[in-house]
Amino acid sequence: MKIIYMHHAERNIGENHNDSELRQLEDITERGIKEAELLAERLKNQNITAIVTAPYLRCRHTAEIINKYHNSPIVEDERFNEMNYGEEWKNLLKRNIEAIDDIVKTYNDDDTIICVTSGVNFSAFVCYFYNIEPTNDTPWSQAGDISPIIFTSGKKMLD
Repeated sequence: MKIIYMHHAERNIGENHNDSELRQLEDITERGIKEAELLAERLKNQNITAIVTAPYLRCRHTAEIINKYHNSPIVEDERFNEMNYGEEWKNLLKRNIEAIDDIVKTYNDDDTIICVTSGVNFSAFVCYFYNIEPTNDTPWSQAGDISPIIFTSGKKMLD
């Protein structure tokens, strides 16, 4: 199985960036649309089984553009949302890891799944595929806008 982690395309950051509900409504910029279209073109020969996305508008819009050549199902999963108010870092990682594990269990070893999320979620993919137990001290890392990072294997890499 290939799981392609992808940070959403460049987004418009609104005045209310600190309000988690309004932040969910932020869309991608014109530049972000162009970047997503270029990536869609690059991925057009890939056999994409499904695209899993956080429900944020910027993630869904990026997923829809990437899906231009595939007509694959787009599945929203709230577990890929950003950190909830008052949520501990390790709990964000754990819910993301649970979502990744469900993807691995749901799809076949020869499938390719794209996950479009926010940058904060990248650390959970590293934890999952390298079998790192998430803690509040787990390093926070982030991929750049619309940077596809491929994780392979139907199993955790260190099992």
